[in-house]
Amino acid sequence: MNIMRVYFDNNATTRLDDRALEEMITFYREKFGNPNSAHGMGIEANLHLEKAREKIAKILGVSPSEIFFTSCATEAINWIHKAVAEVFEKRKRTIITTPIEHKAVLETLKYLSLRGFRVKYIPVDSRGVVKLEELERMIDEDTFLVSVMAANNEVGTIQPIEEVVKIVKKKNKEILVHVDAVQVIGKIPFSLERLNVDYASFSAHKFHGPKGVGIAFIKKGAPIRPFVHGGGQERGLRSGTQNVPGIVGAAKAMELAVENLESTMKHMERLRRKLAEGLRKLGAHIITPLDVSLPNTLSVSFSNLRGSTLQNLLSSHGIFVSTSSACTSKDENLSHVLTAMGIDRRIAQGAIRISLCRYNTEEEVNYFLEKTGEILSFLGINENNRR
Repeated sequence: MNIMRVYFDNNATTRLDDRALEEMITFYREKFGNPNSAHGMGIEANLHLEKAREKIAKILGVSPSEIFFTSCATEAINWIHKAVAEVFEKRKRTIITTPIEHKAVLETLKYLSLRGFRVKYIPVDSRGVVKLEELERMIDEDTFLVSVMAANNEVGTIQPIEEVVKIVKKKNKEILVHVDAVQVIGKIPFSLERLNVDYASFSAHKFHGPKGVGIAFIKKGAPIRPFVHGGGQERGLRSGTQNVPGIVGAAKAMELAVENLESTMKHMERLRRKLAEGLRKLGAHIITPLDVSLPNTLSVSFSNLRGSTLQNLLSSHGIFVSTSSACTSKDENLSHVLTAMGIDRRIAQGAIRISLCRYNTEEEVNYFLEKTGEILSFLGINENNRR
């Protein structure tokens, strides 16, 4: 049996770009000095660390002094939210976010709510787009932080961040704004230069960089406090020896991700369009709002087939996708994103997420559609009961 290996789970993680890996190897084998050491090898490592910081800052349109390295985006998110809450805890207690944020944000804010902070959730429409009029209504004198993701990891919906920032700053310019930008690099144009946000978080392994490297943007003058204490690295705000090989690889991967962005976007969009058309013919319900979403992301559902079942059967054919729900019989265990969007329970239970990258091919799409059709036929899900 001829099994092709097809990886369609790029919103979860991506393969490391070979060119980024090549740069990293040198820093494991030869230039492995601690960047905080005063001798020659340490100075050399620090030089490359700062060059990587400058490269990332230039791509994002900010100052190198506003870029900090962490172990992952989850750490960056925890650091920013908890530190800002600590700064404001004796003056203000309200944070505003959305119900479709990544768990890194939602669980951090849940932790803060248990410590007396009030968390408000901006509702989203059926496409997953935040309701701006509700945001404006929710902001009050007690609000000190608004946190909204740039694009959703499950369905791909792109949020109107510029409008969000304008509303927040017009209401009260002292309110701080954080954007979870983990899913955007290498998928759509993104620059912090045109956004008046105070904080942002990124993760290298989402744009063909290495795992273990997160990036925190902290605008000059924005309040922050140390989250990890120790030797005073990262200008005294994030202690711990920096992962120089990973950071160098992250900078190279980001550079490559934006290098041919327009052609990459067109490539992914073409593959996604073919997937959507093919899956519709097989009776799928398209959840992702194709007009306001990342070009690589497609959430679909077969309402009479659990997403976990389809995921496992596809995996047996060498095709790897993720589910958008816990696929259990309990409503509370459905995807929090699909629930917030008001997606019907049966559709939510059947959801799978297909997320593409620049390396995916039309041949892989054809194989996926062929095997999905075979699975549906094997299960006896015909044209009538698929709808």
